[in-house]
Amino acid sequence: MRLLVTWKDLNDEDLRRIENETKATVLKGFTEEEAVKWAADADVILGGFVSSPMLSVAVNCRWMQTPFAGVEGILALHWGNPHMILTNGRGTFGPNISEQVVGLILSFNRGLHLARDNQNQRIWEPRLPIPFRELTGSTVGILGFGDIGSHVAKRLAGFDCKVLGFRQHPQSTVNRQGDAEAIYGMDRFDEFLGAFDYLVCALPETDKTVGFLDGSRLQRLPRHAIVVNVGRGSLIPTEDLIQALEEKWIAGVALDVTSPEPLPRDNPLWTMPNVIITPHNSGYTAFLKRRALQIFFENWEHFIETGIPRINVVSHTLGY
Repeated sequence: MRLLVTWKDLNDEDLRRIENETKATVLKGFTEEEAVKWAADADVILGGFVSSPMLSVAVNCRWMQTPFAGVEGILALHWGNPHMILTNGRGTFGPNISEQVVGLILSFNRGLHLARDNQNQRIWEPRLPIPFRELTGSTVGILGFGDIGSHVAKRLAGFDCKVLGFRQHPQSTVNRQGDAEAIYGMDRFDEFLGAFDYLVCALPETDKTVGFLDGSRLQRLPRHAIVVNVGRGSLIPTEDLIQALEEKWIAGVALDVTSPEPLPRDNPLWTMPNVIITPHNSGYTAFLKRRALQIFFENWEHFIETGIPRINVVSHTLGY
């Protein structure tokens, strides 16, 4: 069995572990040239780096595992083998990204981003130009109540928040509701827009989610609402978001994802005091690699036994 590894975050020790666990011939493709060179020989790809030239020649590849959750870019490429199975890293990002969400909310609540700006200028100013807030008793909407959303709800439960979750298939969360008061379908989302003190967005990119949180919906949020987006930047049209902040439809926004990425240097969002931007890195903790490899090894065992992986198989129809 020939396994092409293109995940650049893996080191030599990781590659030796993969070789020992799988007993496969490991082919390293950390550059596009290497990946294209070996892709035609690969039976399986463990791909962080994925390109159209690589997939085009991967005609013998039966399965590809990506350590990341978002797969819209991979699905849009040309596949040399259209029957190849794709699995993703769903389930690896819940704890790490949810901690980032809580951190971003607390930063807004206590003006930590503004205090840091003052620190850089050596300014001692106890009275910041925003009111200090508490999470106590707040209503938090979670748009995309999957792995990340459920972990956000779990962490916010300790702050006595009322959490309402929204997802495409709410019936699949019977055993996952946990710390959310209720889980609704996306078709119910508009009914609750006026109730959110905070709105956390953790949706994948699909035809149904692109532009979903547009100006008409942003304008119906409470003026004190904080929006946190850790899903995909395409969810919120950038011009609508800028208008919402300039006209004070909402109090602030925290973005770990933007549209486009990277955000152009002349975009107004960079300099707005009610915006916190992180460069799509909320999932990068030491646990990411550990969790992703665990999924891969479990999938590998099933692939060797049955010819197909079983964890996180991506639906081309749904896009995740």
